Amino acid sequence: MNNKYLAMAGVMAALMFSFSSSALAQAQSASEPVLAAPKPEDNWLKVCEPLESGEDACIMRQVVLANNQFFGSFLLRDDPGQESRLLAVAAVPLGVLLPFGMTWQIDGAQPVRVPFMLCDPQSCSTQLVINEAYVNSLKQGKVLKLTAKNRQNQDLVIEINLAGFSNVYDAQSSITFDQFRQEDTGSSALEQMLQDRAEELRRQIGVDATENNAN
Repeated sequence: MNNKYLAMAGVMAALMFSFSSSALAQAQSASEPVLAAPKPEDNWLKVCEPLESGEDACIMRQVVLANNQFFGSFLLRDDPGQESRLLAVAAVPLGVLLPFGMTWQIDGAQPVRVPFMLCDPQSCSTQLVINEAYVNSLKQGKVLKLTAKNRQNQDLVIEINLAGFSNVYDAQSSITFDQFRQEDTGSSALEQMLQDRAEELRRQIGVDATENNAN
């Protein structure tokens, strides 16, 4: 398997749960001094890596926090080197009813029910291969509502703020995987969790890379 695809899978894992940069900015206490008003683009982190073809493989993500704890996340992988170029992954905390799956709904559009892909020590995630039309809906939308059922069979709703998505998606600027790794420091426990999560995602997401290398 190509080492670049393994690295990308690892970064995808870290991005699902990393609370650095904009996520922590969103959770900033009201008592802390505010240096500047946040921009819509601050909702999103974009990490890209150049491919041998000259194109970029990019990952965008938003993490939602509640009381400084992970509450949900949405990640979009845009990788021209993969057969399924556009892949979206949404995650929610543990304790959800797996048979219900998760519904994804952009504003008032028809919701899409997506089955859970896997659970790990922190979350359960769903993934969906999407197309350009869905990306355009994200660009034009205001909120992506992710809905799961908790143990009391009540709706657990996570709202992904789509403000700034279009600008960040189309922008040339981003950080590299290496820059993200340098910035994303944390406790040993968190790092070990991310490594474990990366191994699981490599088995799931890295399948495309294996097939591409075999051809």
